[in-house]
Amino acid sequence: MGVVVNRISPLLVSDLCRDHELEYAGKEEKRVRAGGPVSPEHGLVLYGAEHEGLDGQQVVGDLHVSASKESLAALCSLRSGRFHCFSGHAGWGPGQLEREIGEGTWVVSPASPKTVLDTPPEEVWNEALRTLGIDPTAMVPGGSEEA
Repeated sequence: MGVVVNRISPLLVSDLCRDHELEYAGKEEKRVRAGGPVSPEHGLVLYGAEHEGLDGQQVVGDLHVSASKESLAALCSLRSGRFHCFSGHAGWGPGQLEREIGEGTWVVSPASPKTVLDTPPEEVWNEALRTLGIDPTAMVPGGSEEA
């Protein structure tokens, strides 16, 4: 299971909260992110370790995830906080992700709260490449006709 971290959906977090009868105290323009095509009716929230006491699970380092309404309510009631709401997730069949990585379909970079929580979505791809020592401006678009 994975989550696409750089796609914005048209849904505002304030509207998501209103639909679920939750208080929202954050920035009005904050949007839900499109986490992937699997189960878009279900949501997840990714958040930083500074939000102690929530019922989520550590993903890696200081990055945590929860699918509970209680965690969503707690985070959305804050005026500011490092978290993003996602609708849906990505999924792969047995061996599919490993095969795709082996084929070069994916560029794998370390997950970090800085990239996932602090970087604007339109800059996530470039930031992930930079963490690998790759200059995004040096990449040449392309691919095979089979792709």
